[in-house]
Amino acid sequence: MNKEKNTLLGLLLRYQQLLYLLVAIGILVGVAALVLMPRDEYPQFRMPLGIVVGIYPGASSEKVETQLTARVEQHLFQYKQVNRAKTYSVSKENVMAIYLHVDGSEEELADFYPKLQDGLNSLKAELPSGVISLTADNDFGSTSALLLAVSSSSRSFKELESHVKELEKDVRRVESVSRVKRYGAQREQISVYLDDARLARYGIKPLQVLAALKPPASVAYVGEIDDGHLTRPIHISSALATEIDVAGQIIWSDPQGTVLRVKDVARVVREYEEPASTIRVNGEKCLIVSLEARPGKNIVAFGREVGEVTRDFAAGLPPDVKVTTISNVPFVVSKSVGNFLKEFGISMLSVVAVTLLLLPGRVARIAALSIPASIFTALGIMWIWGLDLQTVSLAGLILILGITVDDAMVVLDNYIEKLDHGMLPFEAGTKSVTELFSSVLSATLVIISCFLPMPFFMTGTGEDFLRSLPLTITFALMVSLLVAVTLIPLASFHLIKSGISGRKTRRGGRTFLDRMQNFYNGVVDKAFRHKKLVVATGILSLAAGLLLLATIPQQSFPKIERNQFAVEVFLQPGSSLQQTDGVMRELEKILAADPRIEVIASFVGTSSPRFHTLYSPNYPARHYGQMVVLTSSNRSTIEVLDEYSESLYNRFPNADIKWKQLSFDVQKAPIEVRISGDEIPELKRTGEQVAEIMRSIAGTEYIRTDWGQPLPTAELLLKQDEAARLGYSSALLGYSLMTGTGGFPAATIWEGDYPVAVKIKTDKKVKSSPDDVLDQHVTSPLLAVSVPVRQIADLKPGWSESDIVRRNGVRTLTVRCEVRRNLYPSRIFKELRPRVDRMTLPPGVSIAYGGDYQDTRENMNPFYWSLATSIMLIFLILMAQYKRIRSVLLIMMTLPLSVFGAAFGVFLTGYPFGVTAFVGVIGLMGIVVRNGVILVTYADELRAEGYTAEEAAMAAGKRRMRPIFLTSAAAAVGVIPMILSGSTLWGPPAAAICSGLVFALALSLLIMPVLYYYFHRHQESAHS
Repeated sequence: MNKEKNTLLGLLLRYQQLLYLLVAIGILVGVAALVLMPRDEYPQFRMPLGIVVGIYPGASSEKVETQLTARVEQHLFQYKQVNRAKTYSVSKENVMAIYLHVDGSEEELADFYPKLQDGLNSLKAELPSGVISLTADNDFGSTSALLLAVSSSSRSFKELESHVKELEKDVRRVESVSRVKRYGAQREQISVYLDDARLARYGIKPLQVLAALKPPASVAYVGEIDDGHLTRPIHISSALATEIDVAGQIIWSDPQGTVLRVKDVARVVREYEEPASTIRVNGEKCLIVSLEARPGKNIVAFGREVGEVTRDFAAGLPPDVKVTTISNVPFVVSKSVGNFLKEFGISMLSVVAVTLLLLPGRVARIAALSIPASIFTALGIMWIWGLDLQTVSLAGLILILGITVDDAMVVLDNYIEKLDHGMLPFEAGTKSVTELFSSVLSATLVIISCFLPMPFFMTGTGEDFLRSLPLTITFALMVSLLVAVTLIPLASFHLIKSGISGRKTRRGGRTFLDRMQNFYNGVVDKAFRHKKLVVATGILSLAAGLLLLATIPQQSFPKIERNQFAVEVFLQPGSSLQQTDGVMRELEKILAADPRIEVIASFVGTSSPRFHTLYSPNYPARHYGQMVVLTSSNRSTIEVLDEYSESLYNRFPNADIKWKQLSFDVQKAPIEVRISGDEIPELKRTGEQVAEIMRSIAGTEYIRTDWGQPLPTAELLLKQDEAARLGYSSALLGYSLMTGTGGFPAATIWEGDYPVAVKIKTDKKVKSSPDDVLDQHVTSPLLAVSVPVRQIADLKPGWSESDIVRRNGVRTLTVRCEVRRNLYPSRIFKELRPRVDRMTLPPGVSIAYGGDYQDTRENMNPFYWSLATSIMLIFLILMAQYKRIRSVLLIMMTLPLSVFGAAFGVFLTGYPFGVTAFVGVIGLMGIVVRNGVILVTYADELRAEGYTAEEAAMAAGKRRMRPIFLTSAAAAVGVIPMILSGSTLWGPPAAAICSGLVFALALSLLIMPVLYYYFHRHQESAHS
């Protein structure tokens, strides 16, 4: 009796109440985790992006590049955290923007940006004096959780802003809200339009008007009145409070009391400043409020809390003011995770159903018990570990859902076998685990080792996307192993007291598994009569699988399925904001008439805030516009994109329209050819050759370069002698000319917290020809008369590059093109690259490739290293168990048997082969190796008992067919809901696993016994 107490089952029986309590706690914690875990659509993508912006007013793009950009790049590349190969700069008129790609941990990056800004502050002293700003911003990659538009067709921007301030005040009270930002505000200004004729008549210089309006230097402290009882501080109010005050300001007076006021020489009006960009929602002017969630908070709860505040706010608005949601990440997350939980539930029920259908009643119920016990406990551990609930972690659970029951089935099958052979339940309960523990442990570690190396090799988007997958799978499989070696033998002992050999169905017929067994027994007998044909079939399946893989297009990640898409509008550089707005309005009118479209947010001259982590906003430009469009459903998004990308392809001859479905792509275009060198003419000639090749390939569209077209310029050359005689310098001329363009800032009036700028202008604000500039009058600082610009300067027309782009500190012109919808970039690239590679390049010019090709290399190549590492780990695990290289190599032969089925599944469903499909293949490999372990271990036991190699191989195949079939069926059925969902992201791995298991099951059960015979036929031992 004491011996029985020291056995495994004896220990389990002694502590069975504790075991049942632990299982119940694990399930309850898992259920709580489903409710309380932080949720997100995808894992958090770390955006290693920053931007350094330099402002150099009056400088051409060439001057910005040579005097500013090159110097700043040289400074940046001294920091080890800066990834030079991925850092690029854009030099424009007046502006430099360097897009930093920074590597390092979150702690390192937190220290990096303050040090960088200090370094830039020091560098600024060494740059030309005209550089007025040099700043670094690491918030460039921050993403909005909610984008709200406060709009009205009748209210002014100032009125809208007052409502927005109230909204901001309300949402800041929500604890989960991190940052609140406002976009689209247009300020009122007081414009003082000078009249040249009146100025000349009264002999007033513009500088006198400026001096009259310029506020005096501020006084920090005036004093106070102290009467011994009360202290009262003294404040001096501003002299200018309204446009009436500005108009009445005295600019000249004489002793007789004659005065001249601003209104005598100028027209003073309050108006909105000339906008550099405009934002509309559904055709109405609006302000955008961007809300970000605090890291680690449940974004679904964030959405509920902010939603309540927003609804209360909207209820108190005037009827003509509306609040419209442009982007709602919490809703997307709730819907996406909800759908996945539904699929998860269906998958779990499907696996349980298969178990109940294929196994006898009590046996099936015990096996089915392992599924909720394993999965819910794993969810609880994930919660405690700090993982969040998102589609990747849930997909990992679904992909291995059927595998979690494998260990339980193997232990149960061994227990039943021992009962069939007359062993008592107590002894069978112990030996069913102890005899197989090393094999079950090895098989579990094999599957874990397939996924575990991924984080060590993946980079960029792939690393962030798959970060939680190995941990999720490891937790679930280790818990399932513990359940199989503790709960299953204990439950089996209590509920199953006799074997099931020869048991019939209720109607007296044989069970489905019995019929399968009989069929397989006959097939395996025939297989051993045609051994060479069987081996040849395995080799042909591998060749066919590899050939099939070569025909499947590659794509790192598919498009994102969402009821939202973007439209980007590009006119030629130098186009006016009015031209861009005209195209945008016409496009709005077309889309607004479509009943499938619910919201249209238009950003003219700028782009939206980042509403999706991997969708980078475009740099503001007058020739650029963007729309964020919400549709009635995910399906409607696809329909609208397919329809309008074709029907409106040539609708706007002066604009290129890019219909952009949200995706995981971080590149600007799917096809990019990067041409690097020093000489701009050579870069442009080579770029044109590449563009011609692109135009000749069917399926390409919107071919352009990132440099844009050269811009016409007008350069004023100061006549030194004449300018010196009148007291003019180039700086003074520039200030004078500002009054004829954007206006010269004179003062700022504060109306509460609302600033109103006062600007001095001339009536003719727009210069439509060089003569307009030369005819503008400027006032001499020495004489009391105005002179035309042509008297002190000549105008020289010329050309300037609109953008000069540098990568890794080298001038790089990138030729980009889009690919027609429903075509894969990889197929276009296969045709393009050989032709580009055959080009004869000028000396000093080199070519590299970006776009989808670069993404695929960065996301897919690490998989091959991960795969190689997994195979090495599998080899080491098997060697630790078998200690014979012959047995290990035999089991490793199961790996090629999975190739054809996986490739056929992906090919049949029509998906491209990408990151998630690779995940499916890796998981499939672990399962088939596990099957090999189960079969070979039993064959080795039979040979140890005296069976010949052939007898052992055939008997092992026949005996282990049942557990191998059950585990494969459960795993295959578990992923079917993912296939039926039609998800372009998770359909490929599910198809690879489901189809791969079907073919691998058939191939391994036939080929592995034959291979076992060939591996051991020279080690025959006599039958006992």
